[in-house]
Amino acid sequence: MATRKATTVYLPEEQERYIKENYKNQNFGIITAIEVLMTIRKYSLHELKGIFTPEEWSFLADSLNGIMTPRPFRCSAVVLVQHCRAAEELSGKARKWKIDVEKLFSKIETLTAAQVEVLCFRVENFQKNEDLEEFSKF
Repeated sequence: MATRKATTVYLPEEQERYIKENYKNQNFGIITAIEVLMTIRKYSLHELKGIFTPEEWSFLADSLNGIMTPRPFRCSAVVLVQHCRAAEELSGKARKWKIDVEKLFSKIETLTAAQVEVLCFRVENFQKNEDLEEFSKF
């Protein structure tokens, strides 16, 4: 059995309502929701392996650096493509990383919502912890 640690969680109304409507036990619901998110991210991250070149990952890390993607857009391939387009048009990020943006857009457009979310999550975590060269070899 996994070790448990007591913690206090203050949920926004929307999340509290979701847990109450979908689970009989609030603690079980929160734990289950976190476990499901972890599982979806794990599998979606695995699905992303090999899709993007190191230069494309570098472009994504560079263009998303410091960006907090609002939740409604976090899972949208369309929004990610628009962001990447703006990063090239406004800052020349694609030229900097020597990538073909149209090819990148085609790849992004095939991603599922979960894959887009985990891409954003991976970039956010990279910004906290990793070396760009290691990050881009995925």
